[in-house]
Amino acid sequence: MHGVNGYVIRGKGDYASGSIFLRAAGYGDKTSIYGVGSYGRYWSSVPDSDDGDSWYLYFNSGYHDTNYNLYRNLGYPVRPVQGFTK
Repeated sequence: MHGVNGYVIRGKGDYASGSIFLRAAGYGDKTSIYGVGSYGRYWSSVPDSDDGDSWYLYFNSGYHDTNYNLYRNLGYPVRPVQGFTK
């Protein structure tokens, strides 16, 4: 979007007219940042059962998927979205 690599997520159903843009912000750890401008990993608010893992969205050029990761201390960005009401 406007020359910035990322991923547009479009709403469905009642929210079909809405969208958000997620930058290809990469991720960080204690000492480095990786993949800025190439791919994105964004934490979701949804934990994976009771084992401490959390779900995240992963995307790069032409590909997107979800996965879960035990290492919640990784520096994946968070994209806050205000709650929806009908």
